Amino acid sequence: MSKVIAVANQKGGVGKSTTALNLSFALHERNKRVLMVDLDSQAHLTLMSGVELAPGDVSAYDLMISGALAADALQEVAKGLDIIPGSIQLAAGEVALGRRQRREYRLREALDPVRTGYDYIVMDCPPNLGLLTVNALTAADSVLIPLQADFLALKGMQLLLNTISEVRGSTNASLDIIGILPTMFRPNSLHSAEVEQSVREFFGKTIFKTVVRSSVRFPESAAGFRSILDYSPRHPGAKAYRDLAREVIERTARK
Repeated sequence: MSKVIAVANQKGGVGKSTTALNLSFALHERNKRVLMVDLDSQAHLTLMSGVELAPGDVSAYDLMISGALAADALQEVAKGLDIIPGSIQLAAGEVALGRRQRREYRLREALDPVRTGYDYIVMDCPPNLGLLTVNALTAADSVLIPLQADFLALKGMQLLLNTISEVRGSTNASLDIIGILPTMFRPNSLHSAEVEQSVREFFGKTIFKTVVRSSVRFPESAAGFRSILDYSPRHPGAKAYRDLAREVIERTARK
């Protein structure tokens, strides 16, 4: 049975899609079978994977709203690496889900039939704490939180922690936090260093050892519809996500 990880943070621009993509590729590089699920209406994860949704293709929206089968939504990115694409329709997903029965469980029930086919399922959540994110948290075994090394991002994370607590109390009692990932770290910035130190002091071992530094190589690789592991395999950013994959494997093996 696969380990299901929701990459979540209600703040946009903290590296959720970048992390979901590059973690998935790094896990795949370690011979893991991986399924990516794009739950963001901007569909950045889908675009960066090099997948273009064609008319008639099944998306994550169709799984939760129309009851489409996950098997019909799978698109191959590489052998052993698939994606359930996102679409602009997800922008209306909150309203549409609100009219469905068992609305918080729609994604979990849709993914259950394909879980045995993968070692990991990595879900890219939208930058809010609405029903799409709640669906992801209900379907997940754990949450990975990308946290920009910025004071305001740190303050805002409390909203996500509150939502995780609410999900534990209602739809997914076993949900845990696999780790918090410092992203967009600027090595020459005192502010970045102070935020990282504060996070490590407060959250302790919940923080990954891996730190992802800010780099122009990330938007460059995204523009080329490639992971940074493919675009610039020796870049420190590629090493960071390889290190993150190793940490994720170690942490999930303990559960």
